[in-house]
Amino acid sequence: MIITDVFKCLKDERCTEGSKDKNTPICVEVCPTGAVVIIDDKSYSCITCGTCARECPNKAIKKNKFGGYYVDRRRCNGCRTCEILCPIGIIKMEKEEKVINNRRKEVVYPKGICVMCGLCVEVCPHSARRFFYSGDLKDRKNRALLDKYIQILARIGKKEKLPIEEKGELKPKRVSNLRTSIYIDRDLCKNCGRCIYLCPRETILEKDTVDGCTRCNICGDVCPKGAIVEGVVDEEKCVLCWNCIRKCPKDALRIENFKVVKVKDDKKTIPSRYCINCGLCADNCPRGALRVKDGRILYDESICDLCETCVKVCPQEVRIKRDKKITGACTLCGICIEECPEKAISFKKVEKFQVIRDERCIYCGTCGDVCPVDAITVKIKLRKGDKDTGEVIFNENCVMCEKCAIHCPRDVIPNTTGYKKVVDRENSYIWTDFDLCIRCGLCNRICPVDAVDMGDIDEERCEYCSACANICPTNAINIYRTWVEKKM
Repeated sequence: MIITDVFKCLKDERCTEGSKDKNTPICVEVCPTGAVVIIDDKSYSCITCGTCARECPNKAIKKNKFGGYYVDRRRCNGCRTCEILCPIGIIKMEKEEKVINNRRKEVVYPKGICVMCGLCVEVCPHSARRFFYSGDLKDRKNRALLDKYIQILARIGKKEKLPIEEKGELKPKRVSNLRTSIYIDRDLCKNCGRCIYLCPRETILEKDTVDGCTRCNICGDVCPKGAIVEGVVDEEKCVLCWNCIRKCPKDALRIENFKVVKVKDDKKTIPSRYCINCGLCADNCPRGALRVKDGRILYDESICDLCETCVKVCPQEVRIKRDKKITGACTLCGICIEECPEKAISFKKVEKFQVIRDERCIYCGTCGDVCPVDAITVKIKLRKGDKDTGEVIFNENCVMCEKCAIHCPRDVIPNTTGYKKVVDRENSYIWTDFDLCIRCGLCNRICPVDAVDMGDIDEERCEYCSACANICPTNAINIYRTWVEKKM
């Protein structure tokens, strides 16, 4: 809830000079739901106890992710139950004109319910309005009671252990602060595809399937006479053993008139994505067919039942079902590193992210939306008349899968994969439900391209970053996004 420090709350000139009529306290004026009132020159507001939501017969009042409550005006029938049962009497019914079936009709909705938008906290000149989380108080109280009970039990000679309901064994949570994987230096890579073809676990995938000779020189490796280099044959040395033809990954060679000839044009292939050993596949495998050991992803084909859970959760999309097995788990064997002619591949250690503060960040929340392990919190500090600031916080759940980096619209989060996704605008949409919108203006504040105005969205300017949808306290803005690989 949002509370008032009554010792700091002062209804003076600083409190009212920012309001339109120069008389109304600014916290009252900016509240979009009428949830702040003045009693004896002190501001008070909805305590977000949830009584209104629990007792609403039409389930028209709902709790949001910020701890506040909002009204679905489509479901509300103006019965006044919330107004009658509000323990502090702050909810009042308000008349509003609405067009229904092309006819103007007067309807009644409740006002006075706090959505926890934080506007009153932001504008208070005395810093008297502040967020208060009752859960913190409960936790402290419970810890104090537990300590007290432990002391009592210790005095009477019992072990310092309280009875706990026995539960089935849970799979131990894998925790790691360092991830080791291969890394391809795009500046050094000459796009020959050699690493793609030689990887025994098929964990390196080409961006687009190329039909041509990529000059990988596997033909030269397997030739017993050294008669061929990158598809070019020395006829004097060639003995027509067929080894180069059988081993060519692109079928670019064949025999014509008793000679080995290249029948496809030279083309480059880009190794666009590869396993980064995040371990999400192993963490989610229901059969235990995948295991993380010393940073390696180990796969037991005999246990796997081909459920494809690992395929669905892989952030790099390198897990692929092929016949009766699933490929794409890197064992850090190092073959790609040893065989790369340009020394473009190396092992890279990546430390777990803690906090990211970057002025390029637009606090859109995309990273948190796509995170598969709920490891990200985007903390925003709104400031009047200045740029909003904040930080991206990672908790212990993070497995360094870099799915957040792959989808970040501003490339704020470091991406070591070289794989990038962007919104497919043609197959995405965003819209506002004005039966929920309270026109608080937070969407205006957060939009990095000024594409939204009190819920009205200019889809031509919108970049579908989801900042407005994530900050909306009433879930009025809805977004659906599809993603495509970024063209390099």
